[in-house]
Amino acid sequence: MNELSRRSVTRRFSLLRQNLAALMVAHFLAFSGAAKPAWADPAPASPANDDFLGLYDSFEARGDIRRFDGETLHYDISFLWFDKAATATVSFYKIDGQYQALLVAETKGFVGWFTSYRKHVYRSTFDIVDNGERLRSNKFEREVVIGDTAEKTTHALDYAERKHNWSAFKNGALVNKGTEDIPPDMYFDDILAAFYNFRNGVYGKLAKGASFKISTIPEKGVKEISIFIKTEREEEEARIQQVRKKAEELLLRVIVPKELFKTKTGELLFWSSKNYIPLETTVVDYVMLGDLHARFARRTASKSAPVGLMTLNESVTRQ
Repeated sequence: MNELSRRSVTRRFSLLRQNLAALMVAHFLAFSGAAKPAWADPAPASPANDDFLGLYDSFEARGDIRRFDGETLHYDISFLWFDKAATATVSFYKIDGQYQALLVAETKGFVGWFTSYRKHVYRSTFDIVDNGERLRSNKFEREVVIGDTAEKTTHALDYAERKHNWSAFKNGALVNKGTEDIPPDMYFDDILAAFYNFRNGVYGKLAKGASFKISTIPEKGVKEISIFIKTEREEEEARIQQVRKKAEELLLRVIVPKELFKTKTGELLFWSSKNYIPLETTVVDYVMLGDLHARFARRTASKSAPVGLMTLNESVTRQ
């Protein structure tokens, strides 16, 4: 059997598996009477209604960004008809003398089988600049696994030479690479650098009605991450629409390069605690699965670095 025939058989099997799973789900829904997603009805005990979730005693609005060392934020993800169908964690830690951040999101159990198993891994390695208050990425890695296909990109950022070198791989084979200049007086903040810098007030005061444009690693012509913090009025309208009780929160709309999370628009919506931890996140129009809804579960601290992009089978002791 030649390569083209093998790929055709693989695609047909994947479609057959998903169609069979869809029939099973439809059968279950018909008998259970379920007519809408699991997150459609607000639950009294949901994270959004917990007054203390997303708050912590050591919070500072701005300061030495290394205070995030050891922090891991945990999320449950729902989509289609499935509640808590996937998990995500985002961590900040020090390893081998360098600070890194890691974001891992993956489907699990039956839903993983139903969706051909999906896993997204993002890792950034940082320099600490601006008197310890800002992260500057020197390396960014992204790996997306869907079924038996793994796509990976690596970005090396050399600010001494003002060069951005990147490589793209598919199932381990190099498919593209390139080099471009980093403009003077500019940092390319990847999504993880932007996440922690934003929480540390690097781009400006986090106030309702504020907006920010952040230069990021260019992706198919998109060179910015855009953040809009909703006004008091816009937030109240959304709160009424979502039947969400009044709390000290921020509502944000974020636009990232759509290739980053494999979405159609690159649009993200966040409810953030007053300690700047995302409580609920909607990833709009994830390819094939529609909107993804992530809810904050807990915040932890650990003396061990999380499982990394290249060390998926072991943890590493932090320094």
